[in-house]
Amino acid sequence: MDEVELSSALMRIELFEGLEYGQIEKIMASAEERVLAPGDVVCEAQTIDDRLTVFLEGKLHIESGDGVLLSDVTQVRVLGEMGMLLGKARSSRVLADTETKILELTGEALQELVEEDPEVAQRMLTNLCSLLYSRMFDVNQEIEELRTERDALRARVAELTAGA
Repeated sequence: MDEVELSSALMRIELFEGLEYGQIEKIMASAEERVLAPGDVVCEAQTIDDRLTVFLEGKLHIESGDGVLLSDVTQVRVLGEMGMLLGKARSSRVLADTETKILELTGEALQELVEEDPEVAQRMLTNLCSLLYSRMFDVNQEIEELRTERDALRARVAELTAGA
């Protein structure tokens, strides 16, 4: 991925939406690009670290702390933004499934960018709020669907036990 493709990819990521090209360039210059081999761990569940990871190419597995596969990442996106920005423990384990390219930005590097350009902080905070809203909305939808399925199963069990 060349510099133009990378900056274009970063500008499409929700956390960086609305940042100017020059601001994206500064993020790229402050970050470290890494190539992971299959099985390499990006982060462990229940650990605290200050790295924001941008998935660029390849395939990542996201697992629960117990090793249950939660999802696969195959499209450009940010991982670890909540933990890095809030200093909280990671909720999942992330590891490479195939050769994978990532970009890592440390909290210290981000802090330097924010001090140099406070607009970066304001834009990213607004985007983070939007991201949290979207995630909460999706989780609420999933909960509602699960409740509907649960109620249907309860009704079916009641039918089956009444007829027995």
